[in-house]
Amino acid sequence: MNKRMIVLIALVVAVFAVPASAETLEVRGNVVNLYGAQPSDLVWDATNFGAFWYDLDDDLMTEELTILANTLDGTMGTQDREIDENALIYTTHPELQTYELYENEGLIVEGDSPDLEIGYYLEGWMAEKYVAVNGNADKLAKLLVEFEDDDKKTLSTGESWALGGGFTLTANRIDPEGEKVWLSLAKDGKELDNEVVSTGAATPDKNDSVYTYTVDLAGEDDVPLMSCLVDAVFRGTDTNVVQLMYVFLADDEVIEIDTSDTYGIMEVMTASLSQIVLMNDESTLDLDTGRTEHIMGDMYFKTADNDGAGEDGALRFYPYVECTEPGTYEVRGNVVSLSMLQVADIEWNATTFAAFWYDIDDNLMTEDLTILANTLDGTIGTQDREIDENALIYTTHPAYQAYELYENEGMVVEGGSTELESGYYLEGWMAEKYVAVNGNADKLTKLLVEFEDDDKKILYIGKKWNISGGFALELVDIDDVTGDKATLRLSKNGNPLDTTCIDTGGSRQDRVYTYTADIGTEKDIPVFSCYVDAVFKGDVSYVQLMYVFLIDDDVLEIETSDEYGAMEVMTASTSMLVLKNDETTIDLDPGTTEHIMGDMYFKTADDDTAIRFYPFVERTIGGEEPTPPPETIPATDSDHDGVPDVWDADNSTQEGYWVNPQGIGRMPGDMNGDGRLTSVDALMILQATVGKIDL
Repeated sequence: MNKRMIVLIALVVAVFAVPASAETLEVRGNVVNLYGAQPSDLVWDATNFGAFWYDLDDDLMTEELTILANTLDGTMGTQDREIDENALIYTTHPELQTYELYENEGLIVEGDSPDLEIGYYLEGWMAEKYVAVNGNADKLAKLLVEFEDDDKKTLSTGESWALGGGFTLTANRIDPEGEKVWLSLAKDGKELDNEVVSTGAATPDKNDSVYTYTVDLAGEDDVPLMSCLVDAVFRGTDTNVVQLMYVFLADDEVIEIDTSDTYGIMEVMTASLSQIVLMNDESTLDLDTGRTEHIMGDMYFKTADNDGAGEDGALRFYPYVECTEPGTYEVRGNVVSLSMLQVADIEWNATTFAAFWYDIDDNLMTEDLTILANTLDGTIGTQDREIDENALIYTTHPAYQAYELYENEGMVVEGGSTELESGYYLEGWMAEKYVAVNGNADKLTKLLVEFEDDDKKILYIGKKWNISGGFALELVDIDDVTGDKATLRLSKNGNPLDTTCIDTGGSRQDRVYTYTADIGTEKDIPVFSCYVDAVFKGDVSYVQLMYVFLIDDDVLEIETSDEYGAMEVMTASTSMLVLKNDETTIDLDPGTTEHIMGDMYFKTADDDTAIRFYPFVERTIGGEEPTPPPETIPATDSDHDGVPDVWDADNSTQEGYWVNPQGIGRMPGDMNGDGRLTSVDALMILQATVGKIDL
């Protein structure tokens, strides 16, 4: 093997080592559509950018992202898409938040000043929630735990509670009278503090039942890091238990923000006790079509790809935050605050409610949630918090979307009509993305897969690709004569649906495979399609696929009078769906969360002075949050491949092999994984370098 081939192999092996991307959630701010000049500032804060930290009850927010007036221009022919230096500004500051302990019980923690005995300072920073240490905007620590007023934790004596961030709290012992408990706080196994605390019932001063751990942190004295209320102690025959309430814990690792620090394209211009100001001081930001531009942290601008023939060409974009941590997220719509009569409709659509489906390139949206005018009244003394019957309306409809195959290559799929050969219909339904079968608003199915123009899939002969929703695609055979014909078989849940032979030796259109089926009483619906981009016949045979498209064949048929949560279907036609709260009122009482339908809710502030609320949808990344790993992992590594045996799927990897995170080894250059270095591997590398296949 020559040196050139070895270099090529090394490059491709490096590509193989890149891990797959994790599941992500995009939480966007309000969409901007500029067809002309930008005469005023564009401002996003927590009321119109759901990723920014917000306390609904106290109407607290600290973050603001601004593009100064006259920076951008969407006028066709003279567009200015560049955010000049110092035209993008991000600001944040601390806000005092009272402890739940003080708010509900009137009790205080130990602190360096009166305001720090009753509360602490919160600050949004790059769309995450932090504690501003002793109220300093430029010294931030993560808030790890804060119990609500109804949260409780019981600890048996000797039991250690992992609080997060490496902190543990242990109930060491309870005194014989059951009036005191000996607590110890540790981090990473090292004790930080221990104290004997009385129970509320055992002391006339209930504040004696509050345990506080203070520490000197980032140049600040006596910072309350951890506190809790010892609510009760129970002595039993076999076990003694302590009950804790109002647990609060901040991290002791502090981010200190200094002037001239840079975060992404932003530079810190002001870092004081009272505020942080960042600007794009030495960087311009281009909102070119179809681009995603990094601002800082997990914050980006996304711009529409809409400058093609027949497209509107507007300067359309939005800021968003990319969430990747496993857990449940609240994706909210714009916040409404009423202190008087609601004189106009309150409306949310995809530009103002980030949970609704939206296609920025074509400015497609279908969902609309409306509270009719004169329904609510926030006037103190005459407040009306009830959404009357038929005053809440949800509508949706289908919107046509061209296939990626047609849009980029001009090729079509098989379909029951000319229109369905070049595209399909999308429809938002209860804040999820669906396909409207044959363009019918009342017949919906899930879009399982749609490849973008640069996505590719290699399928080896005899191998099944489990696509999604129980569907699988198998490369059955490649003909021996010309090597141009590939036989593909589509199945669902192990049952064959269709087998076809694709001839890549003819026209490009002949390379398109479409499986149609009768679903939801509609005929010849394109369920699956793909483009066979390349075929290789050899010791190891495979095809490369592009423009894969798949919908589910299970159809949701929506009918008049169907009920979803508080909503009833009033209109179910081929062109639109209309739902109303026909027989149900919804009360936006203080501090309540009211179900609308599906995963959609209204959340209302615990505040009697105004009606402040927003709609939201819950989104989950990675299912249930993972169970934390054990504190120590056995270090045994039988085959010395760097992957401990407890994680290793193959404990017999040979020395010098490349190893993936599961411990499965492959010799460098073995592209097809057959355990040998042959001309097949070299050919695969060469085909990848010229763009014939994707590895």
